[in-house]
Amino acid sequence: MTGSSWYRLRNDRSIRYAGRTLSPDRPILLRLNTDYGSRYDGQVAVIVAANLLARMTPSVAFSVPDIEIVKPLPWAGMKLHDLLMTSSFAADPGGCFSLRGINDGDYVLSLGREFSPATVHGSGWNAFIGPHASPVPDSAQPNPVGAALAVVVAAARLFALQLQPMDGPHLMNAFDWSGAIVLDNAAPAFDRDANHGTIWTVGVGSVGTAVLYFLTLATRRFLPALFDMKGVEIHNLDRSPIFTASNAEAQISKVEATKIYLESIGIKDVQCEPNPLDQSKVWSMREAGTPDLVIAAANERDVRYIIEQSAPPLQIYGTTGANWQASLIRHIPMVEACSCCLFPPRDPKPVITCATTTAIQPSIGKPIDASLPFLSFAAGLMAAAEILKTQMPGYPFTPNRTTLYTHPEAPPRLVSLPISRRPECLCASRSSSVHASMISGTRLWHLSAPKSSGQ
Repeated sequence: MTGSSWYRLRNDRSIRYAGRTLSPDRPILLRLNTDYGSRYDGQVAVIVAANLLARMTPSVAFSVPDIEIVKPLPWAGMKLHDLLMTSSFAADPGGCFSLRGINDGDYVLSLGREFSPATVHGSGWNAFIGPHASPVPDSAQPNPVGAALAVVVAAARLFALQLQPMDGPHLMNAFDWSGAIVLDNAAPAFDRDANHGTIWTVGVGSVGTAVLYFLTLATRRFLPALFDMKGVEIHNLDRSPIFTASNAEAQISKVEATKIYLESIGIKDVQCEPNPLDQSKVWSMREAGTPDLVIAAANERDVRYIIEQSAPPLQIYGTTGANWQASLIRHIPMVEACSCCLFPPRDPKPVITCATTTAIQPSIGKPIDASLPFLSFAAGLMAAAEILKTQMPGYPFTPNRTTLYTHPEAPPRLVSLPISRRPECLCASRSSSVHASMISGTRLWHLSAPKSSGQ
């Protein structure tokens, strides 16, 4: 396949969604200073930036210190230079990626707190983007979320502004999803060594793989099961941080590609189910107390109705929307609205719709999912942040829906609003005793368990 044909397929969903991509004629240079680059959060920032931007444009350069990756990143001990180049070419074998200094005409994203025309800095839960010095303090916690959020929002603004000078300042945090700085001593620390138990990911497309990617930047202490019936295609490569061009060329399944990635970073015992959920023996034979958490990142075949019929445990996932937004969704069973309150089965007008184009595939007559790379990354990151918070005392800290808006006509912002119950939804009539018996053995059952009179 020729280069132009490959990029046409790779960029297909971005073209359908926004009508354009980033111009490949202007290189983007990621500049990482030594102080930030020696830190866990600084390395998270440049690794995520390389992964995301290499899927948005073939013209990316790196001006980064020649240092080793630090713990707890899964590539600890590896040269940072090597990972950036390897991951970029894995996403786009024909790209123009290089290690060099600044050239005339580069669009420079400066990773770190120092003043620059386009400063990108994150630490702890906090993220800053803009033509200013960052006010974000260094966090002592190995938390990848703020650094990754800064990069994702920077990519969104860079795309929205079409490589014009960066605007801002934009400041936000991923703890309470507001525009204020959250200090380490103002929020409980999540336990990086906590065992998250069994996590089943239903749908390992762009958002599902993004959740797992960002989660594994912080922890690999969970047992994953992967559910998806499709294979990796070239048009998946711009929105998934895990899939590679070789996955698409080999036409392997999404569950197998995700398993390969998870095993490469040290996660063992990955269970794969290459069938839709309504045909899955793993799901239909699910035992009480399993899994501990479901990442519900699929939309087809009334999958949410199938999940809700089965008395599910805590669900956390992300979605992308048709107006340049990404959302975090949470369903605490027996306490909060369920997923069918939000996405009614077989309803032509659901409360929230996922991002789809109006284009129709003639062969199967279904809408084609379309989104922008940074939206899928954002949805996955927000869900991963919420999963990490489940181990913190006092959880939950926010309403069960938060949306990041990135539309070009307005500054990026975060809005949290609760999901309302639908009186006619199946969750209003299902047996609470049966539901409790299914999930009382899960690690997060205490979120649903009735409180005693003495509490």
